[in-house]
Amino acid sequence: MRPWYAVARALVKVVLRLCFRLQGEGNERVPGGGLLLVSNHASYLDPLAVGSVVPREIYYLARRSLFRGPMAGLLTSVNTIPTAREHPEPAALRKILGLLTEGHGVLIFPEGTRSADGKLQSAEPGAGFLAAQAQVPILPVRVFGSFEALSRSSRFPRLAPIRVAVGSPYQPRPMRDGETKKEYYRSLAEEMMRRIGELR
Repeated sequence: MRPWYAVARALVKVVLRLCFRLQGEGNERVPGGGLLLVSNHASYLDPLAVGSVVPREIYYLARRSLFRGPMAGLLTSVNTIPTAREHPEPAALRKILGLLTEGHGVLIFPEGTRSADGKLQSAEPGAGFLAAQAQVPILPVRVFGSFEALSRSSRFPRLAPIRVAVGSPYQPRPMRDGETKKEYYRSLAEEMMRRIGELR
């Protein structure tokens, strides 16, 4: 873990523990090597919470509109990759695949955007496409309490407890005979959400 990332992670972890009583479980299941971490998404706090619990350096995606002024340099320094809100851009996809091939961990949110009610949403097929191309282990992660702490409609955070549950890594299945690529990508994305939903 690079020094700057380690320092930023430690500071964020302290703040989340003090303000939201952050707890993590299952982080011993996090393997080394190329790893696609997939999590539910209900709050801006989710990437901070996951990054604080996972005991290795990881990379993140964030919408391009956040990369303005001083924020651009700050986000880049903590491994954040800019992309379009609707779907990852080709350049971002190439960057992610390159990182995974090199043995890094990358966190994505298969739902594509924050949940409006805190419940799990359907996955976007782009998450399945990424998994199919990378062919690295997938690690399901579920964040509890972040919606209550800072929902999409909240102007200010509330001091609600946040818990991060890390599941077991699994390998994406191969494409079946007669299955179209679109069906395959959709199936891989749905499998991500099913495994996230099983975490309690």
